[in-house]
Amino acid sequence: MTKHRKPYKTFTREFKLEALRMMEQSDKPSSEIAAELGIRRR
Repeated sequence: MTKHRKPYKTFTREFKLEALRMMEQSDKPSSEIAAELGIRRR
């Protein structure tokens, strides 16, 4: 049986820049911000 992988999520440049801005301006840990955005922290 072959497992089917989910396609990778793609994010817009604007989404990425906004995520970076949130991380720079917030006192929250990056893992918490990632959870709010629905993404994994790397």
